Amino acid sequence: MLVIVHLIPIWSFKYFPSTDGPSHINNANVIREYYHPDRTVFREYYTLNNKLEPTWFLHLILAGLMYLASAAIAEKILLTSYVILLPFSIRYALRAIRPGAEFLSILAFPFIYNYLLHMGFYSFSYSLPMFFFTVGYWLKYHGRLTFRKALTLASLSLGLYFCHMVSLFMAYVAIALLTIWLTVFELSSPIPRSGKSLQLYWKAFQKRAFIPLCSFLPTLILVAIFLIDKQTTTLAAPGLLSLMKSLFKLSSLISYEESEIWLSTPLLALFVSASFYILVLRVASRQVKVGDGFFLVVLAYILIYFVAPDTYLMSHNQMTGGGYIKHRLNLYPFFALILWFATQTYRLNMKRTIQLVSAAVALMLLGHHVVKYSELNDYLDEYLSGMHLIQMNTTLLPLSFSNHGHTADEHALSFRISPFAHAAGHIAVRRRIVEFTNYEANMGYFPTIFRPKLNPYIHIGEAWKLENLEYQSSCVDFLTYPHRTGGRVDYVLVWGLRKKQIDHDHIKSIFRQLQLGYYLIYTSPQRGLMQLYRRKDYLSKAPID
Repeated sequence: MLVIVHLIPIWSFKYFPSTDGPSHINNANVIREYYHPDRTVFREYYTLNNKLEPTWFLHLILAGLMYLASAAIAEKILLTSYVILLPFSIRYALRAIRPGAEFLSILAFPFIYNYLLHMGFYSFSYSLPMFFFTVGYWLKYHGRLTFRKALTLASLSLGLYFCHMVSLFMAYVAIALLTIWLTVFELSSPIPRSGKSLQLYWKAFQKRAFIPLCSFLPTLILVAIFLIDKQTTTLAAPGLLSLMKSLFKLSSLISYEESEIWLSTPLLALFVSASFYILVLRVASRQVKVGDGFFLVVLAYILIYFVAPDTYLMSHNQMTGGGYIKHRLNLYPFFALILWFATQTYRLNMKRTIQLVSAAVALMLLGHHVVKYSELNDYLDEYLSGMHLIQMNTTLLPLSFSNHGHTADEHALSFRISPFAHAAGHIAVRRRIVEFTNYEANMGYFPTIFRPKLNPYIHIGEAWKLENLEYQSSCVDFLTYPHRTGGRVDYVLVWGLRKKQIDHDHIKSIFRQLQLGYYLIYTSPQRGLMQLYRRKDYLSKAPID
Protein backbone atom coordinates (compact mmCIF):
# COMPACT_ATOMS: atom_id res chain seq x y z
CA MET A 1 0.00 0.00 0.00
CA LEU A 2 2.79 2.42 0.84
CA VAL A 3 4.50 1.72 -2.48
CA ILE A 4 1.28 2.48 -4.37
CA VAL A 5 0.72 5.68 -2.37
CA HIS A 6 4.29 6.81 -3.10
CA LEU A 7 3.70 6.37 -6.83
CA ILE A 8 0.72 8.74 -6.85
CA PRO A 9 2.74 12.02 -7.01
CA ILE A 10 4.73 10.80 -10.01
CA TRP A 11 1.62 10.11 -12.09
CA SER A 12 -0.61 12.88 -10.74
CA PHE A 13 1.45 15.80 -12.02
CA LYS A 14 2.71 16.70 -15.45
CA TYR A 15 6.24 17.51 -14.26
CA PHE A 16 8.47 16.17 -11.51
CA PRO A 17 9.97 19.42 -10.13
CA SER A 18 13.69 18.70 -9.86
CA THR A 19 16.83 20.69 -10.63
CA ASP A 20 18.69 18.45 -13.08
CA GLY A 21 15.93 16.08 -14.21
CA PRO A 22 15.03 18.08 -17.36
CA SER A 23 18.69 18.00 -18.45
CA HIS A 24 18.79 14.21 -18.20
CA ILE A 25 15.64 13.91 -20.32
CA ASN A 26 16.99 16.40 -22.84
CA ASN A 27 20.31 14.62 -23.31
CA ALA A 28 18.69 11.19 -23.48
CA ASN A 29 16.54 12.53 -26.32
CA VAL A 30 19.63 13.94 -28.07
CA ILE A 31 21.23 10.47 -27.92
CA ARG A 32 18.08 8.86 -29.31
CA GLU A 33 17.64 11.30 -32.19
CA TYR A 34 21.23 12.36 -32.86
CA TYR A 35 21.43 10.61 -36.25
CA HIS A 36 17.86 11.40 -37.27
CA PRO A 37 18.05 13.16 -40.69
CA ASP A 38 15.85 16.04 -39.51
CA ARG A 39 17.86 16.80 -36.34
CA THR A 40 20.63 18.79 -38.01
CA VAL A 41 20.92 21.18 -35.06
CA PHE A 42 21.94 18.32 -32.75
CA ARG A 43 24.85 17.35 -34.98
CA GLU A 44 25.80 21.00 -35.45
CA TYR A 45 26.19 21.77 -31.75
CA TYR A 46 26.85 18.40 -30.10
CA THR A 47 29.21 15.49 -30.42
CA LEU A 48 28.64 12.18 -28.65
CA ASN A 49 31.12 11.08 -26.01
CA ASN A 50 33.06 8.06 -27.31
CA LYS A 51 34.30 7.03 -23.84
CA LEU A 52 32.65 4.41 -21.63
CA GLU A 53 31.65 6.85 -18.88
CA PRO A 54 29.35 5.73 -16.05
CA THR A 55 26.97 8.57 -16.95
CA TRP A 56 25.93 6.69 -20.10
CA PHE A 57 23.89 4.16 -18.10
CA LEU A 58 20.93 6.26 -17.02
CA HIS A 59 20.79 8.18 -20.31
CA LEU A 60 20.64 4.96 -22.31
CA ILE A 61 17.80 3.67 -20.14
CA LEU A 62 15.88 6.91 -20.63
CA ALA A 63 16.61 6.91 -24.38
CA GLY A 64 15.37 3.33 -24.62
CA LEU A 65 12.19 4.17 -22.74
CA MET A 66 11.58 7.04 -25.17
CA TYR A 67 11.20 4.51 -27.98
CA LEU A 68 8.20 3.17 -26.07
CA ALA A 69 6.67 6.37 -24.71
CA SER A 70 7.02 10.14 -24.67
CA ALA A 71 9.87 11.78 -22.77
CA ALA A 72 7.53 12.79 -19.94
CA ILE A 73 6.21 9.23 -19.55
CA ALA A 74 9.74 7.81 -19.81
CA GLU A 75 10.80 9.93 -16.84
CA LYS A 76 7.75 8.76 -14.88
CA ILE A 77 8.58 5.11 -15.62
CA LEU A 78 12.16 5.71 -14.48
CA LEU A 79 11.02 7.31 -11.23
CA THR A 80 8.39 4.62 -10.68
CA SER A 81 11.04 1.91 -10.91
CA TYR A 82 13.19 3.72 -8.36
CA VAL A 83 10.28 4.13 -5.91
CA ILE A 84 9.54 0.40 -6.13
CA LEU A 85 13.14 -0.77 -6.02
CA LEU A 86 14.35 1.13 -2.95
CA PRO A 87 12.08 -0.48 -0.31
CA PHE A 88 12.30 -3.91 -1.94
CA SER A 89 16.11 -3.75 -2.14
CA ILE A 90 16.24 -2.92 1.56
CA ARG A 91 13.83 -5.78 2.21
CA TYR A 92 16.15 -8.11 0.26
CA ALA A 93 19.19 -7.06 2.31
CA LEU A 94 17.27 -7.38 5.60
CA ARG A 95 16.17 -10.90 4.74
CA ALA A 96 19.76 -11.82 3.92
CA ILE A 97 20.72 -10.76 7.46
CA ARG A 98 17.83 -12.41 9.32
CA PRO A 99 14.56 -13.81 8.02
CA GLY A 100 11.81 -12.07 9.96
CA ALA A 101 13.49 -8.66 9.86
CA GLU A 102 11.70 -7.67 6.64
CA PHE A 103 9.24 -5.47 8.56
CA LEU A 104 12.10 -2.97 8.98
CA SER A 105 11.96 -2.23 5.24
CA ILE A 106 9.19 0.22 6.09
CA LEU A 107 12.02 2.50 7.28
CA ALA A 108 12.89 2.98 3.60
CA PHE A 109 9.80 5.03 2.75
CA PRO A 110 10.76 8.36 4.37
CA PHE A 111 14.00 8.22 2.36
CA ILE A 112 12.40 7.74 -1.07
CA TYR A 113 11.70 11.39 -1.92
CA ASN A 114 14.98 12.71 -0.60
CA TYR A 115 16.94 15.87 -1.38
CA LEU A 116 19.20 14.13 -3.92
CA LEU A 117 16.19 12.84 -5.90
CA HIS A 118 14.67 16.31 -5.95
CA MET A 119 18.00 17.65 -7.16
CA GLY A 120 17.48 15.38 -10.14
CA PHE A 121 20.40 13.09 -9.32
CA TYR A 122 18.66 10.12 -10.89
CA SER A 123 21.80 8.00 -11.31
CA PHE A 124 22.67 8.42 -7.65
CA SER A 125 19.07 7.65 -6.68
CA TYR A 126 19.26 4.38 -8.61
CA SER A 127 22.54 3.62 -6.87
CA LEU A 128 20.71 3.37 -3.54
CA PRO A 129 18.73 0.20 -4.37
CA MET A 130 21.80 -1.13 -6.20
CA PHE A 131 23.80 -0.57 -2.99
CA PHE A 132 21.37 -2.71 -1.00
CA PHE A 133 21.15 -5.41 -3.66
CA THR A 134 24.96 -5.63 -3.86
CA VAL A 135 25.56 -5.68 -0.10
CA GLY A 136 22.53 -7.95 0.39
CA TYR A 137 23.77 -10.45 -2.19
CA TRP A 138 27.20 -10.55 -0.57
CA LEU A 139 25.59 -11.04 2.85
CA LYS A 140 23.52 -13.91 1.51
CA TYR A 141 26.37 -15.82 -0.15
CA HIS A 142 29.65 -14.47 1.29
CA GLY A 143 30.65 -17.77 2.81
CA ARG A 144 29.78 -19.84 -0.24
CA LEU A 145 30.52 -17.87 -3.37
CA THR A 146 30.62 -20.29 -6.29
CA PHE A 147 31.87 -19.22 -9.72
CA ARG A 148 28.33 -18.42 -10.86
CA LYS A 149 27.54 -16.43 -7.73
CA ALA A 150 30.84 -14.56 -8.06
CA LEU A 151 29.83 -13.53 -11.59
CA THR A 152 26.49 -12.28 -10.25
CA LEU A 153 28.31 -10.27 -7.58
CA ALA A 154 30.61 -8.86 -10.27
CA SER A 155 27.57 -7.85 -12.34
CA LEU A 156 25.99 -6.11 -9.35
CA SER A 157 29.24 -4.28 -8.69
CA LEU A 158 29.41 -3.12 -12.31
CA GLY A 159 25.78 -2.00 -12.15
CA LEU A 160 26.55 -0.01 -9.03
CA TYR A 161 29.54 1.61 -10.77
CA PHE A 162 27.38 2.72 -13.68
CA CYS A 163 24.92 4.26 -11.21
CA HIS A 164 27.26 6.16 -8.90
CA MET A 165 30.74 5.75 -7.45
CA VAL A 166 29.87 7.13 -4.01
CA SER A 167 27.47 4.23 -3.42
CA LEU A 168 30.03 1.85 -4.91
CA PHE A 169 32.68 3.07 -2.46
CA MET A 170 30.30 2.80 0.50
CA ALA A 171 29.31 -0.73 -0.50
CA TYR A 172 32.97 -1.74 -0.68
CA VAL A 173 33.60 -0.18 2.74
CA ALA A 174 30.74 -2.18 4.25
CA ILE A 175 31.84 -5.44 2.64
CA ALA A 176 35.50 -4.92 3.62
CA LEU A 177 34.68 -4.13 7.27
CA LEU A 178 32.21 -6.99 7.57
CA THR A 179 34.75 -9.38 6.03
CA ILE A 180 37.31 -8.37 8.66
CA TRP A 181 34.70 -8.52 11.43
CA LEU A 182 33.43 -11.97 10.46
CA THR A 183 36.96 -13.32 10.19
CA VAL A 184 37.91 -12.03 13.65
CA PHE A 185 34.61 -13.16 15.16
CA GLU A 186 34.95 -16.64 13.68
CA LEU A 187 38.45 -17.12 15.06
CA SER A 188 38.03 -15.13 18.27
CA SER A 189 38.36 -18.16 20.52
CA PRO A 190 40.95 -18.94 21.61
CA ILE A 191 42.63 -15.51 21.60
CA PRO A 192 45.74 -15.75 19.44
CA ARG A 193 49.04 -15.33 21.21
CA SER A 194 51.50 -16.58 18.63
CA GLY A 195 52.56 -15.84 15.09
CA LYS A 196 50.94 -19.04 14.00
CA SER A 197 47.53 -17.88 15.29
CA LEU A 198 47.91 -14.52 13.54
CA GLN A 199 48.76 -16.41 10.37
CA LEU A 200 45.51 -18.33 10.83
CA TYR A 201 43.62 -15.02 10.88
CA TRP A 202 45.34 -13.93 7.70
CA LYS A 203 44.55 -17.17 5.87
CA ALA A 204 40.92 -17.03 6.96
CA PHE A 205 40.68 -13.42 5.78
CA GLN A 206 42.26 -14.30 2.44
CA LYS A 207 39.76 -17.10 2.00
CA ARG A 208 36.84 -14.75 2.64
CA ALA A 209 38.22 -11.81 0.65
CA PHE A 210 39.81 -13.42 -2.42
CA ILE A 211 36.67 -14.31 -4.43
CA PRO A 212 34.86 -10.99 -3.73
CA LEU A 213 38.02 -9.11 -4.67
CA CYS A 214 38.18 -11.01 -7.96
CA SER A 215 34.51 -10.16 -8.52
CA PHE A 216 35.17 -6.47 -7.90
CA LEU A 217 38.34 -6.29 -10.02
CA PRO A 218 36.64 -5.37 -13.35
CA THR A 219 34.80 -2.55 -11.60
CA LEU A 220 37.98 -1.29 -9.94
CA ILE A 221 39.68 -1.18 -13.34
CA LEU A 222 36.83 0.90 -14.76
CA VAL A 223 37.01 3.25 -11.77
CA ALA A 224 40.74 3.75 -12.35
CA ILE A 225 40.20 4.40 -16.08
CA PHE A 226 37.47 6.94 -15.31
CA LEU A 227 39.46 8.85 -12.71
CA ILE A 228 42.87 8.78 -14.35
CA ASP A 229 42.14 11.53 -16.88
CA LYS A 230 39.72 13.55 -14.74
CA GLN A 231 40.56 16.81 -13.05
CA THR A 232 39.14 17.34 -9.60
CA THR A 233 38.95 20.19 -7.16
CA THR A 234 38.16 20.19 -3.47
CA LEU A 235 36.00 22.90 -1.99
CA ALA A 236 36.15 23.97 1.62
CA ALA A 237 33.97 21.61 3.62
CA PRO A 238 31.46 22.94 6.16
CA GLY A 239 32.65 23.17 9.74
CA LEU A 240 32.31 20.33 12.22
CA LEU A 241 29.32 21.92 13.95
CA SER A 242 27.54 22.47 10.64
CA LEU A 243 28.14 18.86 9.60
CA MET A 244 26.83 17.60 12.95
CA LYS A 245 23.67 19.70 12.60
CA SER A 246 23.17 18.43 9.07
CA LEU A 247 23.53 14.81 10.20
CA PHE A 248 21.30 15.10 13.24
CA LYS A 249 18.50 16.87 11.41
CA LEU A 250 18.65 14.41 8.50
CA SER A 251 19.22 17.27 6.06
CA SER A 252 19.19 14.92 3.06
CA LEU A 253 15.43 14.64 3.53
CA ILE A 254 14.87 18.42 3.43
CA SER A 255 14.13 19.77 -0.05
CA TYR A 256 11.55 22.50 -0.55
CA GLU A 257 10.84 24.04 2.85
CA GLU A 258 12.90 24.52 6.01
CA SER A 259 9.85 23.34 7.94
CA GLU A 260 10.49 19.82 6.64
CA ILE A 261 12.93 19.46 9.52
CA TRP A 262 9.89 19.01 11.79
CA LEU A 263 9.00 15.93 9.76
CA SER A 264 12.51 14.45 9.75
CA THR A 265 12.92 14.93 13.53
CA PRO A 266 10.54 12.09 14.56
CA LEU A 267 12.39 9.77 12.18
CA LEU A 268 15.70 10.72 13.76
CA ALA A 269 14.21 10.10 17.19
CA LEU A 270 13.12 6.65 16.06
CA PHE A 271 16.62 5.77 14.83
CA VAL A 272 18.21 7.06 18.05
CA SER A 273 15.70 5.18 20.24
CA ALA A 274 16.16 1.89 18.38
CA SER A 275 19.96 2.26 18.52
CA PHE A 276 19.85 2.98 22.25
CA TYR A 277 17.54 -0.01 22.79
CA ILE A 278 19.96 -2.41 21.09
CA LEU A 279 23.03 -0.94 22.83
CA VAL A 280 21.36 -1.32 26.23
CA LEU A 281 20.56 -4.96 25.47
CA ARG A 282 24.16 -5.59 24.44
CA VAL A 283 25.56 -3.97 27.58
CA ALA A 284 23.08 -5.79 29.81
CA SER A 285 23.93 -9.16 28.29
CA ARG A 286 27.64 -8.36 28.12
CA GLN A 287 27.62 -10.03 24.77
CA VAL A 288 28.78 -8.98 21.34
CA LYS A 289 26.92 -10.64 18.50
CA VAL A 290 28.16 -11.39 15.01
CA GLY A 291 25.64 -8.91 13.59
CA ASP A 292 27.22 -6.07 15.54
CA GLY A 293 29.67 -5.72 12.68
CA PHE A 294 27.01 -3.50 11.15
CA PHE A 295 27.44 -1.07 14.05
CA LEU A 296 31.11 -0.90 13.07
CA VAL A 297 29.94 0.01 9.55
CA VAL A 298 27.70 2.74 11.04
CA LEU A 299 30.69 4.24 12.87
CA ALA A 300 32.82 4.03 9.72
CA TYR A 301 30.14 5.78 7.66
CA ILE A 302 29.88 8.57 10.22
CA LEU A 303 33.66 9.00 10.17
CA ILE A 304 33.70 9.09 6.37
CA TYR A 305 30.90 11.67 6.42
CA PHE A 306 32.98 13.99 8.60
CA VAL A 307 36.41 13.53 7.02
CA ALA A 308 35.67 12.95 3.32
CA PRO A 309 36.69 15.94 1.15
CA ASP A 310 33.97 17.77 -0.76
CA THR A 311 35.41 16.84 -4.15
CA TYR A 312 34.07 18.01 -7.51
CA LEU A 313 34.92 16.91 -11.02
CA MET A 314 36.08 19.67 -13.35
CA SER A 315 35.38 20.10 -17.04
CA HIS A 316 38.05 21.06 -19.56
CA ASN A 317 37.02 24.71 -19.11
CA GLN A 318 37.12 24.58 -15.30
CA MET A 319 33.40 24.19 -14.65
CA THR A 320 32.71 22.06 -11.57
CA GLY A 321 30.26 19.17 -11.57
CA GLY A 322 29.32 16.16 -9.51
CA GLY A 323 30.01 16.98 -5.89
CA TYR A 324 27.37 17.20 -3.17
CA ILE A 325 29.45 14.51 -1.47
CA LYS A 326 28.40 15.42 2.08
CA HIS A 327 24.72 15.43 1.14
CA ARG A 328 25.07 11.96 -0.37
CA LEU A 329 27.08 10.59 2.56
CA ASN A 330 24.47 11.96 4.96
CA LEU A 331 22.18 9.04 4.06
CA TYR A 332 24.49 6.09 4.66
CA PRO A 333 24.79 6.02 8.47
CA PHE A 334 21.00 5.63 8.58
CA PHE A 335 21.05 2.92 5.92
CA ALA A 336 23.68 1.02 7.91
CA LEU A 337 21.57 1.43 11.06
CA ILE A 338 18.61 -0.21 9.29
CA LEU A 339 20.84 -3.21 8.55
CA TRP A 340 22.09 -3.30 12.14
CA PHE A 341 18.51 -3.18 13.45
CA ALA A 342 17.87 -6.41 11.52
CA THR A 343 20.24 -8.32 13.81
CA GLN A 344 17.92 -7.82 16.80
CA THR A 345 14.61 -9.51 17.53
CA TYR A 346 11.71 -7.28 18.61
CA ARG A 347 8.55 -7.63 20.61
CA LEU A 348 5.31 -7.07 18.73
CA ASN A 349 4.66 -3.65 20.28
CA MET A 350 8.17 -2.51 19.29
CA LYS A 351 7.59 -3.70 15.72
CA ARG A 352 4.31 -1.83 15.54
CA THR A 353 5.89 1.36 16.90
CA ILE A 354 8.63 1.27 14.27
CA GLN A 355 6.11 0.63 11.51
CA LEU A 356 3.69 3.31 12.69
CA VAL A 357 6.29 6.08 13.13
CA SER A 358 8.01 5.26 9.82
CA ALA A 359 4.74 5.18 7.88
CA ALA A 360 3.48 8.37 9.54
CA VAL A 361 6.68 10.30 8.75
CA ALA A 362 6.74 8.97 5.18
CA LEU A 363 3.12 9.97 4.56
CA MET A 364 3.54 13.42 6.11
CA LEU A 365 6.62 14.08 3.98
CA LEU A 366 4.79 12.81 0.93
CA GLY A 367 1.79 15.02 1.65
CA HIS A 368 4.04 18.04 2.05
CA HIS A 369 5.77 17.26 -1.24
CA VAL A 370 2.45 16.79 -3.07
CA VAL A 371 1.38 20.30 -2.05
CA LYS A 372 4.70 21.69 -3.27
CA TYR A 373 4.60 19.68 -6.53
CA SER A 374 1.18 21.14 -7.27
CA GLU A 375 2.38 24.70 -6.70
CA LEU A 376 5.56 24.26 -8.72
CA ASN A 377 3.74 22.55 -11.60
CA ASP A 378 1.59 25.66 -11.94
CA TYR A 379 4.73 27.79 -12.31
CA LEU A 380 6.39 25.28 -14.63
CA ASP A 381 3.33 25.46 -16.87
CA GLU A 382 3.90 29.20 -17.05
CA TYR A 383 7.62 28.75 -17.78
CA LEU A 384 6.79 26.43 -20.70
CA SER A 385 3.65 28.18 -21.91
CA GLY A 386 5.21 29.82 -24.97
CA MET A 387 7.25 26.91 -26.29
CA HIS A 388 4.81 26.27 -29.16
CA LEU A 389 6.22 29.42 -30.80
CA ILE A 390 9.75 27.97 -30.95
CA GLN A 391 10.59 26.39 -34.29
CA MET A 392 12.38 23.03 -34.47
CA ASN A 393 16.10 22.85 -35.30
CA THR A 394 16.75 26.16 -33.56
CA THR A 395 18.66 27.28 -30.48
CA LEU A 396 17.40 28.74 -27.22
CA LEU A 397 19.20 30.73 -24.55
CA PRO A 398 17.24 30.55 -21.25
CA LEU A 399 18.05 33.36 -18.82
CA SER A 400 16.58 32.55 -15.44
CA PHE A 401 16.59 35.23 -12.76
CA SER A 402 14.71 33.07 -10.26
CA ASN A 403 15.84 29.46 -10.30
CA HIS A 404 14.08 28.70 -7.03
CA GLY A 405 10.96 30.52 -8.16
CA HIS A 406 9.15 33.24 -6.25
CA THR A 407 5.62 34.34 -5.50
CA ALA A 408 4.20 37.81 -6.04
CA ASP A 409 5.16 38.76 -2.47
CA GLU A 410 8.79 37.67 -3.08
CA HIS A 411 8.46 34.43 -1.14
CA ALA A 412 10.76 31.72 -2.52
CA LEU A 413 8.89 28.73 -3.91
CA SER A 414 11.69 26.35 -3.00
CA PHE A 415 14.23 26.36 -0.19
CA ARG A 416 17.00 24.19 -1.67
CA ILE A 417 15.81 22.87 -5.04
CA SER A 418 16.03 24.96 -8.25
CA PRO A 419 13.16 23.70 -10.43
CA PHE A 420 13.67 26.44 -13.04
CA ALA A 421 17.46 26.18 -13.47
CA HIS A 422 17.18 23.61 -16.26
CA ALA A 423 13.44 23.68 -16.99
CA ALA A 424 14.29 24.59 -20.59
CA GLY A 425 15.26 20.94 -20.99
CA HIS A 426 11.54 20.20 -21.32
CA ILE A 427 11.36 22.67 -24.21
CA ALA A 428 14.43 21.16 -25.85
CA VAL A 429 12.81 17.71 -25.83
CA ARG A 430 9.42 18.83 -27.10
CA ARG A 431 10.71 21.19 -29.79
CA ARG A 432 13.89 19.27 -30.78
CA ILE A 433 16.16 22.25 -30.19
CA VAL A 434 19.51 22.98 -28.54
CA GLU A 435 19.19 24.88 -25.29
CA PHE A 436 22.31 26.64 -24.11
CA THR A 437 22.12 25.96 -20.36
CA ASN A 438 22.61 22.23 -20.97
CA TYR A 439 25.35 21.92 -18.37
CA GLU A 440 25.92 18.22 -19.10
CA ALA A 441 27.21 19.01 -22.58
CA ASN A 442 29.86 21.27 -21.06
CA MET A 443 31.26 18.80 -18.54
CA GLY A 444 32.99 16.31 -20.85
CA TYR A 445 31.99 13.15 -18.97
CA PHE A 446 28.31 13.03 -19.96
CA PRO A 447 27.15 11.38 -23.21
CA THR A 448 26.67 14.69 -25.07
CA ILE A 449 29.40 17.28 -25.49
CA PHE A 450 29.17 20.80 -26.92
CA ARG A 451 31.44 21.37 -29.90
CA PRO A 452 34.20 23.67 -28.53
CA LYS A 453 33.85 26.33 -31.21
CA LEU A 454 30.13 26.75 -30.38
CA ASN A 455 30.10 25.98 -26.64
CA PRO A 456 27.89 28.67 -25.04
CA TYR A 457 29.58 28.21 -21.68
CA ILE A 458 32.77 29.45 -23.32
CA HIS A 459 31.49 31.97 -25.84
CA ILE A 460 28.41 33.45 -24.15
CA GLY A 461 29.23 33.24 -20.44
CA GLU A 462 32.63 33.05 -18.77
CA ALA A 463 33.17 29.31 -18.75
CA TRP A 464 34.60 29.11 -15.27
CA LYS A 465 31.50 30.74 -13.83
CA LEU A 466 28.62 28.34 -14.16
CA GLU A 467 26.25 30.88 -12.70
CA ASN A 468 26.73 33.27 -15.63
CA LEU A 469 24.51 31.13 -17.83
CA GLU A 470 22.42 29.52 -15.13
CA TYR A 471 22.09 32.19 -12.44
CA GLN A 472 22.73 35.51 -14.23
CA SER A 473 25.12 36.92 -11.65
CA SER A 474 27.26 38.59 -14.29
CA CYS A 475 27.18 39.72 -17.91
CA VAL A 476 26.50 37.36 -20.77
CA ASP A 477 27.30 38.29 -24.37
CA PHE A 478 24.91 36.58 -26.75
CA LEU A 479 24.41 39.33 -29.33
CA THR A 480 27.92 38.95 -30.79
CA TYR A 481 27.95 35.15 -30.41
CA PRO A 482 27.03 34.53 -34.10
CA HIS A 483 29.80 36.80 -35.36
CA ARG A 484 32.41 35.27 -33.05
CA THR A 485 31.52 31.59 -33.51
CA GLY A 486 29.37 31.14 -36.60
CA GLY A 487 26.58 29.86 -34.35
CA ARG A 488 23.29 31.53 -33.56
CA VAL A 489 20.96 32.36 -30.70
CA ASP A 490 17.52 32.07 -32.28
CA TYR A 491 15.45 32.56 -29.13
CA VAL A 492 16.02 34.01 -25.68
CA LEU A 493 13.73 33.05 -22.79
CA VAL A 494 13.68 35.40 -19.80
CA TRP A 495 12.24 34.00 -16.59
CA GLY A 496 11.42 35.50 -13.21
CA LEU A 497 12.94 38.97 -13.57
CA ARG A 498 11.89 41.20 -10.68
CA LYS A 499 11.69 44.99 -10.66
CA LYS A 500 14.38 45.29 -8.01
CA GLN A 501 16.86 43.57 -10.36
CA ILE A 502 16.35 45.79 -13.41
CA ASP A 503 18.82 48.50 -12.37
CA HIS A 504 21.77 46.09 -12.14
CA ASP A 505 24.37 46.71 -14.85
CA HIS A 506 24.44 43.15 -16.15
CA ILE A 507 20.63 43.13 -16.45
CA LYS A 508 20.76 46.38 -18.42
CA SER A 509 23.37 44.79 -20.70
CA ILE A 510 21.09 41.82 -21.37
CA PHE A 511 18.15 44.05 -22.31
CA ARG A 512 20.30 46.28 -24.51
CA GLN A 513 21.23 43.16 -26.47
CA LEU A 514 17.59 42.07 -26.64
CA GLN A 515 16.51 45.51 -27.84
CA LEU A 516 19.13 45.56 -30.58
CA GLY A 517 18.73 42.04 -31.90
CA TYR A 518 15.39 40.55 -30.82
CA TYR A 519 11.65 40.93 -30.89
CA LEU A 520 9.45 40.11 -27.91
CA ILE A 521 7.03 37.51 -29.27
CA TYR A 522 5.40 36.20 -26.10
CA THR A 523 4.70 37.11 -22.48
CA SER A 524 3.11 34.49 -20.22
CA PRO A 525 -0.47 35.52 -19.38
CA GLN A 526 -0.50 33.90 -15.93
CA ARG A 527 1.87 36.23 -14.06
CA GLY A 528 4.06 37.69 -16.78
CA LEU A 529 7.09 35.83 -15.40
CA MET A 530 8.18 34.42 -18.78
CA GLN A 531 9.09 36.44 -21.86
CA LEU A 532 10.19 34.86 -25.12
CA TYR A 533 12.29 36.77 -27.67
CA ARG A 534 13.13 35.82 -31.27
CA ARG A 535 16.07 37.25 -33.19
CA LYS A 536 15.03 39.92 -35.68
CA ASP A 537 16.64 38.37 -38.75
CA TYR A 538 15.12 34.91 -38.15
CA LEU A 539 11.94 35.69 -40.11
CA SER A 540 10.86 38.69 -42.11
CA LYS A 541 7.49 38.77 -40.37
CA ALA A 542 6.55 41.53 -38.00
CA PRO A 543 6.87 40.74 -34.31
CA ILE A 544 4.06 38.95 -32.53
CA ASP A 545 2.61 41.01 -29.68
